[in-house]
Amino acid sequence: MKYFLATFVTTSALLLAACGGGGGGGSSNATNVEPPPSFTPSLTLSVALNGAQSVPVVDTQATASATIEVDQSLYQFRATLDISDIDNVQAAHIHQGRIGVNGDVAFAFEAVDDDSMAIAITDLSAELIDDMLDGDWYINVHTTTHASGEVRGQIVNPTTTVVTFMLSGSQSVPAVMTDAVGYGYATLDSNGYEVDLKVHTMAVEDATMAHIHEGFVGENGGVVVALEQHPDDINVWQTPQGAMLDEATAMRLVSGGHYVNVHTPANPSGELRGQILTDNFALLTFDLSGQQEVPAVATTAMGYGYATLNLSDYAVDLKVLTNGLDNASMAHIHEGYIGENGGVVVALEQHPDNTNVWQTPAGAMLDEATAMRLADGGHYVNVHSPDNPSGELRGQIVGEQVNLYTFPLTGEQVLGGVTTSAMGYGYATLDNITGLLRLRIMTMGLMDASAAHIHEGERGVSGGVVVGLEQSAADTAVWSIPENTLLDSATAMQLKSGGHYVNVHTPAYPGGELRGQIE
Repeated sequence: MKYFLATFVTTSALLLAACGGGGGGGSSNATNVEPPPSFTPSLTLSVALNGAQSVPVVDTQATASATIEVDQSLYQFRATLDISDIDNVQAAHIHQGRIGVNGDVAFAFEAVDDDSMAIAITDLSAELIDDMLDGDWYINVHTTTHASGEVRGQIVNPTTTVVTFMLSGSQSVPAVMTDAVGYGYATLDSNGYEVDLKVHTMAVEDATMAHIHEGFVGENGGVVVALEQHPDDINVWQTPQGAMLDEATAMRLVSGGHYVNVHTPANPSGELRGQILTDNFALLTFDLSGQQEVPAVATTAMGYGYATLNLSDYAVDLKVLTNGLDNASMAHIHEGYIGENGGVVVALEQHPDNTNVWQTPAGAMLDEATAMRLADGGHYVNVHSPDNPSGELRGQIVGEQVNLYTFPLTGEQVLGGVTTSAMGYGYATLDNITGLLRLRIMTMGLMDASAAHIHEGERGVSGGVVVGLEQSAADTAVWSIPENTLLDSATAMQLKSGGHYVNVHTPAYPGGELRGQIE
């Protein structure tokens, strides 16, 4: 209507001027007509898109970013989308749907160039603007690889934080062995502290309850909010509509002090757990065993480790829960990648109420270089005991995307069998996202080794060389994979299925005196 009125007034004025005015003499004053109002943003929203917000989660390193501008006087908006960091884009839309929910297309982006897309100035009702600011819409970018959407970003007002997190058995305290997994999505508005949280689970169709609990990583705590099972999907659990937190609880939540727990008949205390963490936190869960010690230690003791690293200020919160090691004397975070021994970085404190728990001191901070090394898998926890003062339990601090392998090397594993008193220990990590493989072996009783390789072949099968190992200049008993060795997806899958082994060759046994299956 505003545009129609402006056009009518302007047209009438021109007609009057052409006719010489309205009535009297031959001259008249010019009529001043204001131009129609132009789009002027009164609100700008920034949207970060990633695979973690997709439902279900998409495993991708691609990202995108969008800017939405709203003129709340004219009830209009426009949007731009940067797709320079994502390949093979087919389409992009604004969809209807709150966090953790998929919905229909509302508006389509049009291509501007190879790296950007846009939505031109578009009319919106006041109600739809309210919906946008209330978190009812999201942006989805579709690609040839992920036609349903590779990256997604929830459109929220400036006071709302978007959180995504993973649920697994390894986060439970103590850890639970399960094939089930889950993905969590949440928004928290700091203006009123309304929380909207949804969890999508897989392989726990018999889940009986789910809650938000109070507790930092590695801690168990009481229920804060009981989640409701979705009426149409038993694999979805969500906060009650309009759920509100008090200020103290909300502040604790954004600092990593809450988790979601999904309970089942088999694991009534919780089969899946997911620490609710904002994007500036890295989550690390890891096992501790004697096999990870260098050299390996024979022990029935074991342990579970849990850690968060704040990437904004490098605060670290780490806890270790041991089992079968009641006489532990010390525990530390040490520097060293898998298969390496290194110096102490942080001394852990024994919990005053539980001798099986060791934790970082309150307020523990790392410098930037140490924090980056820790996030890269360059540190481990070592738990010392009187029987094994150098360490009885070790746990490499790695993320859930990393597979860890420890394996013995023996003559018996060589095809046909080799009689030898020599032996060895192997250690490896594989990053499932980047394909980075770290591997290190230590031999004993084998002073004349001439070469060592990773070979292709399942147990009992010989195969060709995949990667040649390098002998340490400082210790001829140690062989390592070259730095920054990346496996392609097919080779990585073969390794994860037990399809590779390490072979150590000697003059006496050029075909291999020691072999260790990587599994």
